[in-house]
Amino acid sequence: MLIAECEIIEQTQVAPHVFRSVLVEPTVAREARPGQFVNVRVCDCYDPLLRRPFSVHAVDPERGTFSLLYDVVGRGTTLLMAMHQGDRVSIVGPLGKPFDAGEDPEARHILVAGGCGAAPIHFLSDWICRQHGCEKVTVLVGAKTGEGILCEREFVAHGVSVEVATEDGSFGFKGLATELLEAHLSGLGSGVWGQGTRSHALDPGPQTRVYSCGPMPMMSEVARVCRERGIGSCQLSLERAMACGVGVCMGCVVKACTDHGPECHSERSEESGIPQSAIRNPQWLYSRICTDGPVYEAKELIWE
Repeated sequence: MLIAECEIIEQTQVAPHVFRSVLVEPTVAREARPGQFVNVRVCDCYDPLLRRPFSVHAVDPERGTFSLLYDVVGRGTTLLMAMHQGDRVSIVGPLGKPFDAGEDPEARHILVAGGCGAAPIHFLSDWICRQHGCEKVTVLVGAKTGEGILCEREFVAHGVSVEVATEDGSFGFKGLATELLEAHLSGLGSGVWGQGTRSHALDPGPQTRVYSCGPMPMMSEVARVCRERGIGSCQLSLERAMACGVGVCMGCVVKACTDHGPECHSERSEESGIPQSAIRNPQWLYSRICTDGPVYEAKELIWE
């Protein structure tokens, strides 16, 4: 873990309310892994008081730079967006548990990105391409509208198969990214591609690995689809406010199974939403997303 002052060398608006910041820090560029994050102090003021977590979006070890991709939704991201080339910010990182792409050269990889969940998925796509080749990678990108689609050109430039879903049907497949995922796992494909994209149907099975980042309802649905399809590995990167980033404040916890058996995911109590088996014999704990995650296997999590 590194604490450093990083110079901002580039600020770019890539979509409505979405910005990309490129910072100089050779250690982060060299050591960060897909799914990890940095905690950023966006100003020397007391409002906001705490650092803000940002997934590492891309790295360039040769230049010694790394990128952040973020939606401007509050004071912290507004302050970061307003900074200029040459300004400096304090970062702590890289932090957290990364994605695991496995060692199987025959495995197929399906990456599902919703909104700014494209930030770590972009890094992961590039990582898998370098580790295992791009021909086994399919990226499904979802947004409400076509103008909200993020990183589609970058994914295409990586050489992976890409398909887009928009809720209003303004670009690509009309529907949710999770519906697109179900179609792929059913071996159907969507039959609708965006300009410059490629896709192919994939057969689910133990050699298929699914990764996702985006809104929690989307990832809950990704977890359900993978569970019902018998996908051996479904990894989710959770997005939460992580004040300290090192597991001290306990402000970013999520309920996680202590046992990955079926009892942990059995019928839930109507009063609490906790599996009844967990009420009788607790099999879950509060997991700290900043240190135990932010990447989890879907079977580790208790969805309420």
